[in-house]
Amino acid sequence: MSSHAALDLAAEAGPPRVGAFRRALRRWLGEALQARQTAAGASSVLDDDLEDLADDLVLATSEALENVVDHAFANATGPGSMTLRADLVDDVVTIVVSDDGRWRDPTTGPTSRGRGLTLMESLTDVEVVHGPTGTMVTMRRPLPAPAHERTSAQA
Repeated sequence: MSSHAALDLAAEAGPPRVGAFRRALRRWLGEALQARQTAAGASSVLDDDLEDLADDLVLATSEALENVVDHAFANATGPGSMTLRADLVDDVVTIVVSDDGRWRDPTTGPTSRGRGLTLMESLTDVEVVHGPTGTMVTMRRPLPAPAHERTSAQA
């Protein structure tokens, strides 16, 4: 299946931008998934599997964005930047969150924090690359087969 126009966002890394990016991603996912479903000959109303997938992707992406805000610039003298790119190509959604901050190793020992990467990994296939110019988190998730293509055991 063909691709949908990508979503590209960039802004100063700050708490208000996390919410704005999250809302923009949810709108984009709704449009992209609806276009994919309609192209497959199904209803324009998203089925539950696609709604759940969109919710999972927004949650994982929100966690990645919050990590940028909370950690990437903790010792910086000024604000940094963050970007979000989302693509839907060949029935795989790819979301990349990047920053120009510094990587902080996760804390060890008992804590009520530090579960963000585990959450992202439970919802998507995640790859984290960090270096001197920032961190890039790539999350991928294949779309479920359309409902009319699934066997009764999969439905």
